[in-house]
Amino acid sequence: MGTTASGSAGSENPEGAARRVSSEAALQVLLSRGRPGTDPTLLHGLVRHVAEVFGVTSAVLVRQSPGEELLHPLALWSRGQYHEEPAVTPQGSVLDEVLRQDVFHCPEDAHARFPEDGWPRRLGPQGVLGMSVRNSREEVLGALVLMHDEPLKVAATDLAWLRAFTLLASTSLEHLQTRAELDEARDFLHKTLNAIQKPVFVKDREHRFVLTNEAFCRFVGTTEEKLLGRSDHDFVPHHEADLFWQQDERVFTSGQSNENEETYTDGARGIRTLITLKASFTSARGQPFLVGVIRDVSEHKRMEAHLRMADRMVTVGTLAASVAHEINNPLSYVNASLNFLREQLAQEDTTRLSLEELREAVSDALEGMGRVRTIVQDLKTFARADDERAEPMDIHQVIGSALRMVRHQLQEHARWELELEPVPQVLGNPARLGQVLVNLLVNALQAFVQSNPKRNRIRIASRVSDTGQVMVEVEDNGRGMGPEVLARLFTPFFTTKPTGEGSGLGLNISQSIIQAMGGRIEVSSTPGQGSTFRLLLPRLSHQEPDLPSGA
Repeated sequence: MGTTASGSAGSENPEGAARRVSSEAALQVLLSRGRPGTDPTLLHGLVRHVAEVFGVTSAVLVRQSPGEELLHPLALWSRGQYHEEPAVTPQGSVLDEVLRQDVFHCPEDAHARFPEDGWPRRLGPQGVLGMSVRNSREEVLGALVLMHDEPLKVAATDLAWLRAFTLLASTSLEHLQTRAELDEARDFLHKTLNAIQKPVFVKDREHRFVLTNEAFCRFVGTTEEKLLGRSDHDFVPHHEADLFWQQDERVFTSGQSNENEETYTDGARGIRTLITLKASFTSARGQPFLVGVIRDVSEHKRMEAHLRMADRMVTVGTLAASVAHEINNPLSYVNASLNFLREQLAQEDTTRLSLEELREAVSDALEGMGRVRTIVQDLKTFARADDERAEPMDIHQVIGSALRMVRHQLQEHARWELELEPVPQVLGNPARLGQVLVNLLVNALQAFVQSNPKRNRIRIASRVSDTGQVMVEVEDNGRGMGPEVLARLFTPFFTTKPTGEGSGLGLNISQSIIQAMGGRIEVSSTPGQGSTFRLLLPRLSHQEPDLPSGA
């Protein structure tokens, strides 16, 4: 650095030349520049003052971008006014010499030295003085070049002042390069996020949106400009926004990622069901942020509900004979009691004994109708399509309802045992849990090779597990299953039943119902010995266990 290269007109010794630059004027310019920046007016002012201090026709500041061959003129002052110039290729030009030699000085006849370079011819055909602009790591950022209509002689002090001006310019160019890199990184980040088809958002510690992708903007029906700096409370009902805030706060405070199901009210499409994955991270400045990815599962939920309903209807069809038998039994003695009443009431003389018999007949009829009403209510509850509400429920009552649905089939094909221990309530939908139990009981019945009530056994048990969960077991001593069947047991449409006797959806739907309650299904089975299905459900709270009832 600091070497002066002479041009074709001959060599000039800077030490012997008269000074062009007034130290006072140069110092005044340097001190007046203030803080460096990337404002074009600041750069224009710099090249103008350099031209005036050096007393030359033109001054230009160019920037070299990393990985690019073109040089970009940032500011050009020539003959008393600013000019705009397009990017240029440096090969064979004055700029090429400046960048190669760090300092390049051609005192005169510059236009003859560079006949293919149009800049000396237009901006100063005689003398040229240029110096590269470098950062603190000595990487070339650009160049500051002076051109003059007359021969340009400089002294060593002039080169020192030019170096001072290039140092000032380097700070501005570093800022410009940093801003360009930030813009490039920001553009890359936005394009990356926008390539993701699922809605993505980033929130700050105040739960305000700081970054979103196009999919998220489409999802909420607004622009990123309207989202940034605002929170969920500005866009969704307060009860939903409060819930989102609580879930976000849990991720912020715990530092653990979280995936949960949420409901979102969309003014155009109604209530949507979302699965949102959230995680927190810390920026380089130590600021906490939260990133979320949304998956809209509304259509999946609707389809799942349709499949559950279809599975219930298949089960109802399977149980039609059993339910009919359960209804016919009480109806038969309701009919007998009513016939007896009709005969007795047709007689003219009714003794005290016959009145007592009439009361018993009426009582029997009412009891029979009560049993019919219970069975019909069980069937209605089981087949109900529009009620998915979760509520505290007594496991034993649900077991009793499921057993009433399959009682006739159980009595025909197997003997059944109840081992119900006191258990706490669980939170869920009784109809959906009943659907799971009926499905397991029907599967257990179908696991028997032949109808043999003396050999075939089904055990239904409830207790609190070692981990504090409520456990319900359905065990049979049927044909059992091998590892290859167990591995695919919950796969949709997988079935070992003959064609037309099973959809292959029952266990898959049962698993989704239990998982929605926060539980899981475990299975153990041995070929030739039988199978045991265990439902493990979270207890509602630390409450006293319920005594067995209703089964």
